[in-house]
Amino acid sequence: MIHPALQSQGNAEGSTPVVLLTGADRLSIDSVAFTLVDSCPSVCSISYDVRPNGAVESGLDIIRNIVRPQASGVAFGESDSFGLEECCLSCTVKHDLERVLESLCGRAGVFLVSLPVGLEAAPIAQYLADSFRINEWGESMFVGPIANAVGLDEFEERFFDDDRLCLYGMGEADGIYDERSTGAVVSRLIREASCVLELPVAGAGCLARHLDADGECKCRDIIRAIASADALICEDAHTVGLADVVREPSGVVSPLL
Repeated sequence: MIHPALQSQGNAEGSTPVVLLTGADRLSIDSVAFTLVDSCPSVCSISYDVRPNGAVESGLDIIRNIVRPQASGVAFGESDSFGLEECCLSCTVKHDLERVLESLCGRAGVFLVSLPVGLEAAPIAQYLADSFRINEWGESMFVGPIANAVGLDEFEERFFDDDRLCLYGMGEADGIYDERSTGAVVSRLIREASCVLELPVAGAGCLARHLDADGECKCRDIIRAIASADALICEDAHTVGLADVVREPSGVVSPLL
């Protein structure tokens, strides 16, 4: 499913989709990304993360990791880091991603881009759509779905959390924090997504305050209420392949529902 804001851009003529993956915690993003990459031998995975760096003015480094498809089936990633020097994280990532996609054009069947924790994908998707339209190298690509990874283990804690979102680290000593509240970010990422991939409960699960009289968890209902009406919702991300995510809109009933 192409994001609604991009349907009029005419960028679906290309043959190589670029899927953007978001999330409010690194573990959920990485877990979903691993499953999607494992399902598609022709995928090139590009992931972004942040780290503190007191040597640069912004205090932040961007970590980029690229894993390219290999004919042997064995893939090795290459990592690079650079300071956040533009006006914001979104601008830095989208400009770098444009350059990376240009350099990798024609070398993969699909690109899966894992964005930094909390980063909204819609502005990046719009930027890429414009870039593909005006640059010759981008004619073979199109912006695919915006997928959001949601871990159910601590969903209720994050959704009702009005403290700042933690982008990296465990506390004030080494932590990197967003100025937005955690709950606001969780809601916005779900709302913008055309595909919501839920990770089933693996730990303690929901807190008692979110269980109804019958002991049922309402977190899935909350997610469906927040998500766009036409968003694809999958209740077990580990059962999904990248081809399933990219298939929309084909008129075929999705196996995810």
